[in-house]
Amino acid sequence: MLMMWALLLTTPAAAETLSWEGVGTVRLGMDVKAAEQALKTKLLPRQPPFEDDQCYVTWRADGHDPGLGYVLEQGRITVIQVYSSDGKAPEVVDTHGLAIGAREDAIRGAYGQVKKTLGFYDRGSDAKVEQGSKEGASDYSPEYVFELESPDHKRSILLTTQAGKIISLSTGLKPMILEPEPCQ
Repeated sequence: MLMMWALLLTTPAAAETLSWEGVGTVRLGMDVKAAEQALKTKLLPRQPPFEDDQCYVTWRADGHDPGLGYVLEQGRITVIQVYSSDGKAPEVVDTHGLAIGAREDAIRGAYGQVKKTLGFYDRGSDAKVEQGSKEGASDYSPEYVFELESPDHKRSILLTTQAGKIISLSTGLKPMILEPEPCQ
């Protein structure tokens, strides 16, 4: 009961829900026009570094929720990324109430045994500590990715953690959701 109260107190009242289907009113597989109608705003056109209109990452044109990115492949949303932008995290929670800042033990409590791997760019403590640096290896905190696969194995939710807390969430269609840098 205490855990439920803690979740309720830390979950924003107007939070969008992230699931294997999408985030809030935006669904995976939607075309741009349908996504813009759902968001009630335009999405930005393709911008550098993306060179191909067939695959790129975009955001809302109105600047609202800059920490919500949409991966478009052939005009359809295949991945939705949720992360902190300029120190602010979008008000998004998964179906278990987990959001940016939630602890790793909450992931295990909500989902039980899940696949956990070292983050794609995490090369270990040696990459973080320069020769002669005053910072020791104890300052190093690895990045991990928890993968939650949908029952049909066509979609996944990725929860990325560092220092034992969620730093980003993503939902998407395979195989694009598993790419460390979509459309690159």
